[in-house]
This record gives sequence, structure tokens and C-alpha cells, in this order.
Amino acid sequence: MPQLVPVYAHRFLPAGRGTFGHPVLSVSGVDIICNGEDLAEYVSQEFEDGYEQPETWNPQSKVAF
Repeated sequence: MPQLVPVYAHRFLPAGRGTFGHPVLSVSGVDIICNGEDLAEYVSQEFEDGYEQPETWNPQSKVAF
């Protein structure tokens, strides 16, 4: 399992040198939920008013587990 880098509260990014575009994961106990396809999308969803998730939203893990 990859190491996780804290972002905010219980939100994390999978660590990876020389890589980008990882999903933001919410990790609480054994529950893991994808909160954004990447950091930019997560920040928009979490902190900007009026953000609506598009119907085409389909997060894909880009990290080897």
C-alpha cells in the first residue's frame, strides 16, 4: 500500500515521486472514499461555494496498491 500524505482533516493524497494527478482519498478507519480525481478538483468541491459534481464524474485510481 502506498504511503499517504495528509491534505486536510482525514483527506490524503497517495505519495509518489515524479507523479501527479492522484485522487484525494478520505480515510476513516477501514472506509476509503474518493473525494476528488485530483487535488484541484478536491479543493473546488470542499472549499468553493456552488460547486456541482458533474454527472460524468468517474474517479479512477492511478496508484498501484
